[in-house]
Amino acid sequence: MAVKFKVNKAIDEFRNKGGTTNFPDSLRDVLTFIQNDPNVNTKKEIAWLLATAKIESDYSLSRWEGDFLCGNAGVPYKNQPCQSAINYYRSSGVNKLNYFDLGTDRNGMAFFGRGLIQLTGEDNYKIYGDIIGVDLIGDGDKAMKPKNSYNIASAYFKKRKVFKYANEGNFQMARKSVKGSSSGWEEVKREYDRWIAVLDENETKFKDVKVTKKRRAGRLFLYSGVFIAVVGLGVGLALLTREEE
Repeated sequence: MAVKFKVNKAIDEFRNKGGTTNFPDSLRDVLTFIQNDPNVNTKKEIAWLLATAKIESDYSLSRWEGDFLCGNAGVPYKNQPCQSAINYYRSSGVNKLNYFDLGTDRNGMAFFGRGLIQLTGEDNYKIYGDIIGVDLIGDGDKAMKPKNSYNIASAYFKKRKVFKYANEGNFQMARKSVKGSSSGWEEVKREYDRWIAVLDENETKFKDVKVTKKRRAGRLFLYSGVFIAVVGLGVGLALLTREEE
């Protein structure tokens, strides 16, 4: 655990500041996962991860590309997406290739966007499946399992230096590393600013656990130094007294 905060208070403050989502339960899960994620260490990292999730999936851990073509967004499919979505995956045009030409899993389904940050493409499914220890090449739908979905996002942000760019305030590169271009980074930044404000609220009680531990260690070191100095002074005075006698 690298960070700690009150999930319920964070959600309340998010709503108070105009934040919205159609998937509140999933947002709660994401906030919980964050607090058990060793890759996350700062407010800026949390805020950019959440802001990206808002734009990519509206905080849903189980979204899939084109779900709105099959009815309500975020509704899981059985076996495979509806034909309208499959037709979209097979289509090609400006800035889009036929996903089925780029490889399929053992179920014969393409590696279309899935999960919190809409992981796309066979190479990415292989790379991040290996990192989180899940066979995404065999079954791409595993990328929509909530814990896998979150772990993919976290691993991606670490490997692609998205966390680093967020900490540096290089928001254009932070967006480009996820989207492939920096277009639309301003929209993500607005959500980022909202989450920074949420985490800054006293009611949220945000703590950087590593910083807290360093402060405790520093205080312990200081107290130990003072104790040693006092003991040393006492011993010195005692020796001096003996010499005078």
